[in-house]
Amino acid sequence: MKKLPLFNLIGLLAFASAAQAANQVVTTETATGPGSLTAAINAVNGDLSGLPQTISFHIPPEAGEVHYIQTPLDAYPLITNNNITIDGYTQGGASPNTHPIHAPNNATLKIVLTSTNGNAGSMLTMVTIATGSDYPNLGFGDSEMPILGIFRGTNVWIKGLCFQASPTTTSSYYAGGDCKTICIAPDAPDVSNLRCQGFHVSGCWFGIDPVTKQVAYMPDGVTVATPTICIANYSTGTNGIQPGVIPNISNDPGFYTCGVAAGSATPRAEFNVFVTGYGYDSTGGPHRLSGNFWGVLPDGVTLGDISVLDGGTQEGDAFMEFGSSTDILIGTDGDGVNDADEGNLFGSYANGGVDIYYYGGQGKTVIAGNTFGVDINGNSFNVGQSSLLVHHFNHDATCEVRFGSDFNGVSDALEANTVADAVLFDNDTASAGTQSHWVLMRGNSLTNTVTPNGSRPPLGDGQTAADGQNLYTNFIDVSGPNGTLDIIPVIGGTTTASTLMGTCGKPVSAPFNQLTVDLYESDPAGDAAGNPQGKTWRAAFVDNSAADANPAVGAFTFDISALGLSGKKVTLTVTYAEGIVITSISRAAGTTTLHYPLGNYSVQSATNPNGPWTFVQLASGTSTVIPDANPLKLYRLVSTIGSAGGQTSPFAVSFLIP
Repeated sequence: MKKLPLFNLIGLLAFASAAQAANQVVTTETATGPGSLTAAINAVNGDLSGLPQTISFHIPPEAGEVHYIQTPLDAYPLITNNNITIDGYTQGGASPNTHPIHAPNNATLKIVLTSTNGNAGSMLTMVTIATGSDYPNLGFGDSEMPILGIFRGTNVWIKGLCFQASPTTTSSYYAGGDCKTICIAPDAPDVSNLRCQGFHVSGCWFGIDPVTKQVAYMPDGVTVATPTICIANYSTGTNGIQPGVIPNISNDPGFYTCGVAAGSATPRAEFNVFVTGYGYDSTGGPHRLSGNFWGVLPDGVTLGDISVLDGGTQEGDAFMEFGSSTDILIGTDGDGVNDADEGNLFGSYANGGVDIYYYGGQGKTVIAGNTFGVDINGNSFNVGQSSLLVHHFNHDATCEVRFGSDFNGVSDALEANTVADAVLFDNDTASAGTQSHWVLMRGNSLTNTVTPNGSRPPLGDGQTAADGQNLYTNFIDVSGPNGTLDIIPVIGGTTTASTLMGTCGKPVSAPFNQLTVDLYESDPAGDAAGNPQGKTWRAAFVDNSAADANPAVGAFTFDISALGLSGKKVTLTVTYAEGIVITSISRAAGTTTLHYPLGNYSVQSATNPNGPWTFVQLASGTSTVIPDANPLKLYRLVSTIGSAGGQTSPFAVSFLIP
């Protein structure tokens, strides 16, 4: 009888030993040999237990010193296994950030992976060696050189590390390549579906000295110690070889996450800080970039302006760039969880630069809850109107963009972007004749922003074909009376502080046949051209709703007496959204069932047609069931506009309320 507990104890000890083996400890600053990061990566790659594995750091002394690990020639081994975490916060004295996104980043980093010695790997050769076969269509060449490379591995998480690098690096296979600190290479689709799903970089600093929390420099004191690109993720084309046996293949789509992951239990610990000319360059998707400083030092008020540093020679394409990508989230997802800590803070460029750049197919994009050109205290960086928010949006039919709030009743205020002293969207007009290129833009705060000449402005006051408005006639009737154009909302002469009257372009046909009028208090300064800008969103009204006293389509009369706008300058925009019809409704056993066309919607309820309408739940598919003891509730559906779902009038009007 006494042997059974002893047997159980032995079994428990054996299990504990196996679990502990999944943790590899780095104990030396030497990049290779026993206790090195190289040895740790080799060990986790070879562990086929299936357990999550962590590489931790305990480099003596652990009394708070910063430890610099110089990259070995040809870099570290590729990470090829799944569920691996490299955790710099395990080093003694290190600690993650605890402040909100609009406060100084107070993380303490003690492990620096640095290629200031000029060493890195050659990504194409590394993959070829790891697989024993040629990869003719790998997204990377030998000149694209990582400190850390990931190939095939799913759910790889890199956190709590500081990265410094010479922008130009060398391997034994290639001299003078571009350092791309972290390279992620999905496998070829004809070999496996291991696409590095669930990749995550959080709590890391790039191009920063963790001791001074200032810009890090190379020994010459001029070159910024930041890579050419911080994170690069390029899809691999068909390889054309016979696939081998590859274990642990996952179909999990998994976001590529930079910053705060969805539903994170510790979102503030996941903020990244980038001083870089080129931060995130990726294809494929889905992508999630939330809770990061871009071009701003950890204090949240000092610029790390790469257009000025090193004479601007290290400036790249943009803080983030996407090619042939789908499902891109930049900022807040608006799900009610961590939304206040998911926005990005973008710095400004004194000499011109781009925040977001697209190439190839784009797919769906949400840009929400971000701050552009404004520091953590709400002050403009005051470097002029040189920063370009988005270089362009693509014109293919899949391009759907939401910039700002979706007004679905969840975190609407937190989804608004704040923009100051910037150029908005440089949208090429020549090939922009489809409605898919429109940008849904609601609820944002715009101060002293412009749109460049010849572009398609999301807000503007142009009345000629040169302003691009003639391109919108495919679904907005801009004929107007006597053949005049009326795409700009026209304010009725009898508008007062209590009644808003006016007209706007009428929808030509479905699907964008629901007109929503957004009213803002204007930016008091405006820009040099006098373009109308909404600084503070105040209210939204739906044309031909119960609140509209004018029954004509494209003409409205709304009661604004409760807004207190007397003597204030306001801006008016119109959004053309998808009209949603509830096809049927039924009631049984204390539940209400709504039926509607396929889509993603927010369910709202009220006790009278004039509201107030309150959020009930999100719904998808073709029906939803709502438990409610009150059988007299009114219900409506509002498009969640998870990506777009509507088009904002590119032209606005500002006027003074008497």
